[in-house]
Amino acid sequence: MNDLNYYKDIKYEINILENRLDLLMKYENSILKEKEVLEETLCFQKKVLNQIEEIFKHLNGIECKLFTEIVINGTNVTKAIEKIAFQESKDVSTLWKNYYPKIKNKISELQSLNFETKERKELSHL
Repeated sequence: MNDLNYYKDIKYEINILENRLDLLMKYENSILKEKEVLEETLCFQKKVLNQIEEIFKHLNGIECKLFTEIVINGTNVTKAIEKIAFQESKDVSTLWKNYYPKIKNKISELQSLNFETKERKELSHL
């Protein structure tokens, strides 16, 4: 009679071990997927950072200040132009005509990369 209880215990333990192993495999797959998403995001963010740094290398003076205010500090374009115009004792219309067009395309490129990043995050959660 003792042997039957031992048999039942072993079967029960095997069932538990198989369930635990199954859960661990699912958890492992989840971790691997998360790791993959993190690595892709890290690589992409480094690319964006390198692009920002590359843009900074080609900017000087007012253009650099304007770019910094908009991209780094996150200031609204209009407010950034007003702030830099005040700091540089220039007319706001001068910055709109002569300086903003020089950095507008660079800002647009960065915004499109940022949009792509948001799309990646949304897709990774699916």
